[in-house]
Amino acid sequence: MCRILVGFISLILAGYATAEAPGGDRWLDRKSEGWFWYKAEPEPVEPEEVKQPPKQPVSTTPPPQEAGPAPLSSAWIRENIQVYLDAALDNPTPENVAAFLYIQRYAMDKSFAFMDASQEVTLGNSALDEINRRPTATFANRKLDETATANNKYIIDKISSTAGIFFFMDGSEASMAQAEVLDMLERNYQFDTVKIAAVELPPEQYEQGIRKDSGHAQQMGITSLPAIVLLRSDGLFDIVSQAPVSYSDLQKRLLVGAKRLGIISETEFNSTRPISNITNTLVSLPESQGTNNSSVPIPADQIIKAFNGGK
Repeated sequence: MCRILVGFISLILAGYATAEAPGGDRWLDRKSEGWFWYKAEPEPVEPEEVKQPPKQPVSTTPPPQEAGPAPLSSAWIRENIQVYLDAALDNPTPENVAAFLYIQRYAMDKSFAFMDASQEVTLGNSALDEINRRPTATFANRKLDETATANNKYIIDKISSTAGIFFFMDGSEASMAQAEVLDMLERNYQFDTVKIAAVELPPEQYEQGIRKDSGHAQQMGITSLPAIVLLRSDGLFDIVSQAPVSYSDLQKRLLVGAKRLGIISETEFNSTRPISNITNTLVSLPESQGTNNSSVPIPADQIIKAFNGGK
């Protein structure tokens, strides 16, 4: 039995030894492939990884900030004092309260220094000292008021000689009270006043010299009653009021209206005011110089020269 098995195994080995590998090659001729009776499968090729460009590092440095105002300058105090006050109110520690109070005291000291410097500059300066316009002495003030009152009466008399008044009214109490104020003005200054009913009134009121409106209110642009219009002799007009006004306020409004209509001059108008040395300061300032190192756009000396006629 053993001999039969040995012979059978020898036949099998001889058959495999003479067999050819796929493709016509004998297995013994390809012994370098090893002792296995099969060919190893090739390993799968992994796709190449696409390399991403390196990311730029994120900068943690904050961007440069614009320089703010100098500490404790007026601009700095204006921007920050409320911040220190809020901190002291929300968290009133001794440090927070003291910090605010120190800044407040410093600001007050700057104000006092400015006030002292203002007095030094204005005293005796005819252009800047307000005492030249309105004296502080009681006797001088009284004299100035008397002169203004006399000029006021004279100028309004002049206006009444060249202009009249249109009074647009309705039947309300405000219109009736305003009519009484105009009656007083007419008695004192002989103004020619025409009372016009902008709405229908009872028949008895027309007997008091009130006229019916024939379209003048619309032509003059009256939108509220009572209304007072100053009318020049050539037809030009100026609306001085579209609401009830007092007697003194009416006089002031008539002066303004007369100035706007050219009935009186600027000088005549100023003469009715209880101040003196009134001038209209018109100056031509130089343009801002970009190269100037000062903290102001136009140097202070150039401002002073402009207001002093270039001196």
